[in-house]
Amino acid sequence: MKFGINGLPLTPYIRLIRPLGSILIGLVTFAGQMIALKGLPELSLSFFSFSTSVFLTASSFVINDYLDVEIDRINRPNRPIPSGLVSKKSALYFGLTLFTLGSLSAIMINLLAMLLALFTFILSVLYSLYGKRYGLLGNMMVAYCVSIAFIFGSLSATESINLTVATLFTLSFFSNLGREVTQGIADMEGDRVKGVRSVAIVNGPRSAALFASACYSITALFGPIIFLYLFNKLDILRTLFVLTSEVGFFFSIIYLLREPTRDRALKTVRQVNLWMIMVLGAVTIIGLYL
Repeated sequence: MKFGINGLPLTPYIRLIRPLGSILIGLVTFAGQMIALKGLPELSLSFFSFSTSVFLTASSFVINDYLDVEIDRINRPNRPIPSGLVSKKSALYFGLTLFTLGSLSAIMINLLAMLLALFTFILSVLYSLYGKRYGLLGNMMVAYCVSIAFIFGSLSATESINLTVATLFTLSFFSNLGREVTQGIADMEGDRVKGVRSVAIVNGPRSAALFASACYSITALFGPIIFLYLFNKLDILRTLFVLTSEVGFFFSIIYLLREPTRDRALKTVRQVNLWMIMVLGAVTIIGLYL
C-alpha cells in the first residue's frame, strides 16, 4: 500500500519540509532549554517546544518554495513544485496545515515563547515575500530565524534569556549569515532574473566570498574562546567536537576564497552545515553535563 497526499507519494512532501533542517531547529531549541535549565527539561515542555520549532520551520520552508517557484525553476528545477511533483495549491495547503500544528503546539508553552515563535514565523514569510530581493537584509532575516531557536529554547524553559544561550545565538547568527551569502553565489543566475540584489550580484562573487568568510571567521575565532570561558569544563570528546568544527570553518573559508564559483559555493554551504551540526553536538553534550 502506498501512502500519500491527494494520491501522490509522500516523498515530495518530505522534501518540501527539508526534514534535516526542520529537525535541527528542534534540536537547537532543545539545546537552548538544557543550557537555560542546566539539565533536561520536562518531557511535556520539550515535546511541545520541539514540535513548535519543527512544524513552524517546516511550514516556512514549504511557503518559501511556494513563493519562490519561479526562481527555483532556474536554480533548483528538481525541487517538488517546479518539477511538477507537487502542485502549488497542494503545497500551500500543506504549509498551512504545518503552521496550524505548530501554532497549536506553541499555545501549550508560555506566552513569551509563543509570541517569539509566531513573530519569527511571520518574519520568515516576510522574507519570502519581500526580504529576499534585498540581498543582505534578507540574509540577515534568515540568519535570525535559524539562530533564534536558541533563544526560543531558553524562553520556553525559563521565560528568560540565558547569557550563554544569547552568546550561542550570536555565533550561530554569523555562521548562518555567511552561509546565506555563500548560497547567493550559487543562486546568481535565478536571482538576476527575479531582480534579487544579493551581495554576489551587487558586488560580485569575490566580494560575497570575502564577506561570508569574515562571518565564518567570527564563529571560528571566538567559538573556542567562548566555549572555554562559559563552560570551563571541556573534556576530550567535547573539545574534539568544537576544535574540529572550528578548523572546518577555516578550511571552508580557504576553499571558497580560492575560487568563488557556483559549485564551490554549494559545496561550502554543505560543509558549513556539517560544522554547525558538530557545534550543536558539542553544545548538546555540554548541556547534559552542566
